[in-house]
Amino acid sequence: MTEEQKKFADIKHYSDYKTIGLDLDYAVIVDAEKKEVILQFEESDSRTDWLSNLLFIPWPLKLSRKTVWTTLGYARAYKSINGKPVEEFILECCDHPDYSRIIRGWSFGSAMAKIAGRHLSIRYGHVIIDELTTYGDVKCWLNPFCKYTKQIKRVREYTTSNDLVTWCVPFYHRDKANKVGPRLSLRELFKSEQYHTHYELYDYTKWEETK
Repeated sequence: MTEEQKKFADIKHYSDYKTIGLDLDYAVIVDAEKKEVILQFEESDSRTDWLSNLLFIPWPLKLSRKTVWTTLGYARAYKSINGKPVEEFILECCDHPDYSRIIRGWSFGSAMAKIAGRHLSIRYGHVIIDELTTYGDVKCWLNPFCKYTKQIKRVREYTTSNDLVTWCVPFYHRDKANKVGPRLSLRELFKSEQYHTHYELYDYTKWEETK
């Protein structure tokens, strides 16, 4: 496996997530071998998560002193956790100042990862995040000026054309689409679930080599 494939496999197969708020699953992982502190969000795994995905009415979400516009579902889910994952992540970063700071998410977790990245940039503007990587990335921003890349060195929001989840949410946007996998095929769209759950199979060479 390549490095990007391993990252997805780690999210997919991780089994020690904490569940808080509206059934949101996250983990703060300290990897002493790689010298990384990772804030990681799991994919949709319940009806509550899918309801959050489907409630795409525009909705304001206050992150510390600023308001961003996202969907009602994502705003409710993130608000329900009261900033706890971000606080845990910052504490571990302070305890390991020489470790890389990383945020990752898959599917529903990709929205939570991106909102957490924005939250960090607002609340802890001096903190630089080394990497934000999401798979099966969903669009979560309504405000086109909702940027946080100044505080994040490397952003990868992976999508594949035959993964219908990444087509959501109508009229919303992501910061960038890092496309992987085969071209769009009407026949392959019927296998959308397979494409959404197997990001460990795609070729990431183009994005791994781009700085």
